[in-house]
Amino acid sequence: MIRFVGIDLDGTLLDSQKHISQENLEAIYEMERDNIMVTFFTGRAWVAAKDYLSSISFDIPGVFQNGAYIATVKSHKVLRKIVLDHETAINVVKASRKYGLFFVLFTNFTDFPDMVIESELPRSSKYVPYFDRNSYRIFKVKDVTRCIGEYVSEVAVVGSIKAIEKMNSELDLSNSTVILNTLLGEEGFVEFFGRECGKEKAMDFLLKRFEIKPEEASFIGDNYNDLKVLKKVGHPIVMGNAPDTLKKVARFITSTNDENGVAVAVREYISKNI
Repeated sequence: MIRFVGIDLDGTLLDSQKHISQENLEAIYEMERDNIMVTFFTGRAWVAAKDYLSSISFDIPGVFQNGAYIATVKSHKVLRKIVLDHETAINVVKASRKYGLFFVLFTNFTDFPDMVIESELPRSSKYVPYFDRNSYRIFKVKDVTRCIGEYVSEVAVVGSIKAIEKMNSELDLSNSTVILNTLLGEEGFVEFFGRECGKEKAMDFLLKRFEIKPEEASFIGDNYNDLKVLKKVGHPIVMGNAPDTLKKVARFITSTNDENGVAVAVREYISKNI
């Protein structure tokens, strides 16, 4: 029996134009009418996700920045905040410079501008659309390390996944969580958070809070930062546009995010397991 459903945003609930279709919206309301707890688990910061929060009817906690920040979607009551310490953030920035990788410092969880850069992302990068979409959050400085206080929310690094892996092998990452957000060919978007971060840790937190067993939970996702949480729940649902690595762990593979995949999953799988 499914009592709880976590839904990823980008590539899952949102179509390629970053909209929630009416069909997907109605699927959320259908689950809520069936007394299923529904919420978002996203890699987005609160400021970048807040426009979508009205899709959830109840003041349930939402998961932001891959579990580093958990807050209720209506009253914005903060339940958990995991920060990246000063020293680790400094070391990641310095190592990124050494390997010629593009990096961005996220200074906080809720206010903007919050994304600090030293250089422009090459226009040849496959992640240009993401940074263009978030341009209102970005400011450029000569030395990012001067913007690192006692703690930050995260540091993200974009570039050759091989170079990032080599960089990571040289870093002391004992006080951090490293999450592969996306991988486009040989180019990766990797995020460095504080310890005990991740969507799977956030799922543990919420299931304990609501006294729900993992086998009573479902998650719908599409990308690498969803893999661990998909393995955590009893009803993993994977989008048709997801990489094969995720599809291997799915109980149900739905259609793509441009084909109302969330609504299809609700209609063809979730509704039959409540």
